[in-house]
Amino acid sequence: MALLEGRADDARVDDPAARELAEIEAELARARARVASSMRTLGEEVTRRGDWRAWVRARPELTLAAALALGFLWGHRRGTRADNK
Repeated sequence: MALLEGRADDARVDDPAARELAEIEAELARARARVASSMRTLGEEVTRRGDWRAWVRARPELTLAAALALGFLWGHRRGTRADNK
């Protein structure tokens, strides 16, 4: 995306402003590439950390214990509510 395209009067290589503008455009292109790479990396990390199936496969005993505890608490709470009615 060269800003100088189609502008014959500014296309001189000897022009310091044209060289500076070209350097700025190149730096912007590098910055865009770095941001895009960072966003891809972040997306992959979020996907990896949000994968609950992998977490369960890595910790089956802990998952089973947590499920039993939550089931017990939920059942106990529902039983308490039923007794109060």
